[in-house]
Amino acid sequence: MTTNWTSPVCVCGRLLELERNDRAAVDLACLCERRIEVRRAGGSWLIAAMLAPERSVPISGFSRELRLDPRAQRFYFSHSIGGSEIPVHIVYSESLRVAEVKAAGMKVSALVEVDGPLDARRRWVERFEALRRHSKPGPNRRPSDSFPWSGPRPAARPS
Repeated sequence: MTTNWTSPVCVCGRLLELERNDRAAVDLACLCERRIEVRRAGGSWLIAAMLAPERSVPISGFSRELRLDPRAQRFYFSHSIGGSEIPVHIVYSESLRVAEVKAAGMKVSALVEVDGPLDARRRWVERFEALRRHSKPGPNRRPSDSFPWSGPRPAARPS
C-alpha cells in the first residue's frame, strides 16, 4: 500500500521538515521560532496547535524567577474563553522543566515536569476544558449545585 506523504506548511510559508515515523503526533520547531504540533490524518500531517514566540513576557502574574530568566522561552496561543479568542501566554524553562501559563485575568497555572512549551499548552488546555465541562450546569442542575464547598449552604434571606 502506498501512502502519500504530505508535510505541513507553517504560517510563515516554510515547509516543516518531518521524518517518516509511526507516531500519531509530533512536535516541531519552525525556523520562524513557532512551535507546532502536527497530527497524522490519513497519509497527511495536519497542524493541531501552534505557539507563536513572544519577545517579552507580561509582568503581572508570572513568577519573578521565570520572568527574569534570560533563557526562558515565551510563547502565546489563542484559546476560546467565554465565546472570545483570548491570548494565553506560556513562559517555559527548559533547564528547570517548568512552565507557567496565564490567560487574561486568570491566575497563573504552574506546571512541573514539562517536556516543552507544546506540552505545557496541551496540559493547560486539558485542565481548562475539564474545569469548564465540570462547572457547566446540566439540565437538572442549578449553577449553585456545582459549588465546591461541601459544608452547609447559607440560609436564604427572608424577603
